[in-house]
Amino acid sequence: MKKTTIALSLSAALLAAPLTAAAESLSFGEEQTVRAMAGGNVGQAIASMMEAESLAVVNNRSAICGALTGGLGAGMLAANPEAGFSIAGMEGPEDAADAVAAIGDAEVTYLAFGAGASRDDNVALAHALLVELAKAEWDGTLMLHISTWMQQQVQAAAEMDEAVAEYLTGRPMVALMPDMEAGEAVMLRVSFDGSEFATEEMGRQPMRDDLAELFRRM
Repeated sequence: MKKTTIALSLSAALLAAPLTAAAESLSFGEEQTVRAMAGGNVGQAIASMMEAESLAVVNNRSAICGALTGGLGAGMLAANPEAGFSIAGMEGPEDAADAVAAIGDAEVTYLAFGAGASRDDNVALAHALLVELAKAEWDGTLMLHISTWMQQQVQAAAEMDEAVAEYLTGRPMVALMPDMEAGEAVMLRVSFDGSEFATEEMGRQPMRDDLAELFRRM
């Protein structure tokens, strides 16, 4: 499997689910709009800037994460109609093996465990998925949804499971997050040495005004 160099547009950070429960100030349609619009941007960037030929997205089975995932696929396939794309929805840890089967040999796997589930439930999904990825010796790049990173879902999985920690050691990972004060999207390269996670800022890009305003209302 070709290992993909992380060179993704920072508009990817706009894929975030809120870090807490959905804010009352956004309608449900606006919650979906943020994910669909931003998902299209990051999907195009995965195909064009990363030159990845295949992407798998694993999400919890919420309507909001579903909108995000649909945007990712639409953007990637618009940029490269021949690209491979798959979605694996997880309702519980028992779905992890089927998710890994759906991922197959995708170059990039995006962990989209955000809105619509509690942190504890999302941690359980991330842990189960990483266990199965390790068993399958999947060797691609992990991309971490903003909630996945900032809720420390992957960090928690590594802490609770030595096999997961070993699997993540040295693995290429990228985390996405917004800097709302600056109105910018930030990409972080994530590294794990077996005991600690470290990050390196890869760059910044201004957010679209309409998307930034929706995020500020969350």
